[in-house]
Amino acid sequence: MKIDLLLLIAVLLPPRALTELGEFIEERTVETPYGVVGPLALRKLAETCGVWIQPYSGLPTRTDPRATMHAAHQLGVTKVINWDTGVAVNPELQRGETVIAVDYIDWTRQQPLSFGYAADANEADMAAGFSPLLTLEMHNVLPGARGAIYLATDGPRRETPAEARMFRTWGVDVIGHNLAPEVALATELGLDYGGLVT
Repeated sequence: MKIDLLLLIAVLLPPRALTELGEFIEERTVETPYGVVGPLALRKLAETCGVWIQPYSGLPTRTDPRATMHAAHQLGVTKVINWDTGVAVNPELQRGETVIAVDYIDWTRQQPLSFGYAADANEADMAAGFSPLLTLEMHNVLPGARGAIYLATDGPRRETPAEARMFRTWGVDVIGHNLAPEVALATELGLDYGGLVT
């Protein structure tokens, strides 16, 4: 069975939603140089493919994001989709509307931004940011979902009204805690990374 996708879920889902992702196969924790990640649940989507699923929180007390991306790499995953909860600062977005992150601003101040590999290692090209392939695939599955500019903060404090207005003048549509710096770390490891925000 091919398992090349990790789904990080920061939204509250009813148990039935998880069963829609396939039959539960196993639960695993992964030891990485940056800490332990898990438990991750393996679900079988079809006879030939599966998906790793991990509940995810972007609060400062979370697992080091390098550990999460390194665990994906250790598991042989090539694609990561992170489904975050966010606050819309674009007045055109409706409460609870799911958007697809197409670009981002990393406004975190307390998170590691890189694995710190040598300059001759696979240097991350952030021109693309979110994977164009995964972004296209998510638009195909969610044809009504808009593309959005995402801004990541450390949390758990939410933005002041003045901060939210400032971010909106920058072109930001939604603010959250879970998609960055993970997107840069995934890119550094050569993983395709996509983001959904509700």
